[in-house]
Amino acid sequence: MPIDFQDIHQQVRRWGEQAPAHEQQLRRTREQASHQLDAMADQLEALRARVERAAAHNPGLRCAVPADEPLNERFALPGLPDQVAVLAADGSQINPDRHAAVEFCVINVGSFEMRSDPAFAPRERIRSQLLDNVELYTANGLITEEIVALRRDLEERRFLATLAKEADAPVIGLTDGPLELFRERESRETVEFRVLFQLYLEILGELAGLGVSTAGYVDKPRGDLVVRLLELSLLKEGELNKAGKERPLAGVTDADLFRERLEPGQRSAVFAIQSSSAQHFQGELSLHFFYLNVGRPEHPWITRTEIPAWVAHDPARLDPLQAVLVSQCRMLGTRPYPYVLHRAHEVAVVSLAEKDQLEQMIIAEMYRRGIPVGEKSYKQSHKELAGRTRYPR
Repeated sequence: MPIDFQDIHQQVRRWGEQAPAHEQQLRRTREQASHQLDAMADQLEALRARVERAAAHNPGLRCAVPADEPLNERFALPGLPDQVAVLAADGSQINPDRHAAVEFCVINVGSFEMRSDPAFAPRERIRSQLLDNVELYTANGLITEEIVALRRDLEERRFLATLAKEADAPVIGLTDGPLELFRERESRETVEFRVLFQLYLEILGELAGLGVSTAGYVDKPRGDLVVRLLELSLLKEGELNKAGKERPLAGVTDADLFRERLEPGQRSAVFAIQSSSAQHFQGELSLHFFYLNVGRPEHPWITRTEIPAWVAHDPARLDPLQAVLVSQCRMLGTRPYPYVLHRAHEVAVVSLAEKDQLEQMIIAEMYRRGIPVGEKSYKQSHKELAGRTRYPR
């Protein structure tokens, strides 16, 4: 059945009727958050101590932590470095499908490299991995999409480390999305997750040893880590047990805070991250982030960049990273996004036709060796009937 537009139209009307009052309230909350950012801008040590005390009450507390720069500081766009290699890696995967005739899993990682040297031609490379019969199963059964995604994240950084060893210039290594890994609690408690997560940390450590300015780029961020820090600053000392639970600034995002503050090319202060998962990133791997306006004067576009401590605390790495990100984003015109990441995605993406071709290759190999092959589920067979256009679930 299609959507009942007559019914939903009434709901849209009610939504619209509520919108002006909601927007007015949100505007007042944004103004309060902006005022608090200025009021607490130089209270770095006091805020760090307050986060530590609040986290003792609530170990799951998630918020920003001041680093060494005033909260409302703005940093102008630096010049581009004379010598730099910009590497990007992005991955895609084919997850096991119980409805298919054969269950298999592929992790596909593409990379794209550009240099400041005009004599260097941009280069794309790809690494494809078909999980074997042992890797396809875990102690809990067939590998889950969560674990496949973690393996993809791991392989993206591993590919960057491999390529960085070949570079003869300072390297900036970009991936799409945060460096911090978000997974369901059930996945994080498995043996497979713990093993892969440790490998992930080792690869980040290897990138640090290679001197790679590693960064995770988040387009159109919806996070509110800095806002949550400001909420924490509004609590009385005896109310720190409420940290993360009472949300006086709910609805305001960090992007809202910095959209009116950052001029094109400018970045915000650098912040560290307080969270249950970020605490596993220690020392030079500890996670930090900043906001960056990669847009135009008439259309600001706020992004978040996550970086490890070895980049965050080194201006000789932080400034070139800011300059390169802005330069890369400007290559794509009015919809700014790092060009190298866009190209890496194009290299890595797996089409439906390629998935079908690979499935047929596997089936043919099984038949050649006399191994029986199953059938598609009847549910899937009916979905593939001509004329079926319902949105997939």
